[in-house]
Amino acid sequence: MASYRPRIGITAWRRPLRTPLGEKTDLYTLGVEYAGAVQAAGGLALILPHGDEPEAALDAIDGLLLSGGGDLDPRSYGASNTSAKDERLDADRWEIALVHAARARQLPVLGICRGMQVLAVVHGGRLDQEIAGRPGHPDMEPMSADEILGARHDVAIAPDSTLGRIYGGTERQVNTIHHQAVADAGGLAVTATGPGGMIEAVEARDQSCVLGVQWHPEKLPPEEAAAERPLFDHLITRARDYAARRRTHGA
Repeated sequence: MASYRPRIGITAWRRPLRTPLGEKTDLYTLGVEYAGAVQAAGGLALILPHGDEPEAALDAIDGLLLSGGGDLDPRSYGASNTSAKDERLDADRWEIALVHAARARQLPVLGICRGMQVLAVVHGGRLDQEIAGRPGHPDMEPMSADEILGARHDVAIAPDSTLGRIYGGTERQVNTIHHQAVADAGGLAVTATGPGGMIEAVEARDQSCVLGVQWHPEKLPPEEAAAERPLFDHLITRARDYAARRRTHGA
């Protein structure tokens, strides 16, 4: 099994975009960096469209990567909409169902940005709908793409956490590509914080592989990307272990 390439399902963002077929062509989209990071770590990337059969989707994969995308609909965590953008309640319902089913199977899960927020909501947490202008998190509205991708802030990682062991340290600089944040992690442990105590990473309190980061490790330039590789290596290792257990038990 050491050479086995575990299958990692990656959630996609459904949105209307201009194409030769129309001004608002209904598309599933995903930044190529997600698949690239999975493949570089030794996994096989599979894009998951929205559906209504989470169990069938999970039957096909060994690990789940919840990608970034539009904001969660505040109704998904019992709130009113004050500043959420590009929200899709159907996407929330699908990803929430996936996480519940994955947890029941002990399937490895990594959440990035929106993905971490989904994990928090599944575990009873809630979101802060607007953080622009807070320490380390500038208002992205007037910024260019290069300025957004180049912005950095410090995070402190709990030394006794899975995340701390993955990175082998307690401090790092990360990018800042979000205008919402987890305000309450619910039943998850908070394992990294940014300026002002902003929640930057969460993980399961038991020994299961459920972990989320608010930053985008896949979007860092090559000179910084190597430092984020252990996060994806961890997902692939745990997914390979999951696949081996499934083969052993004939599932």
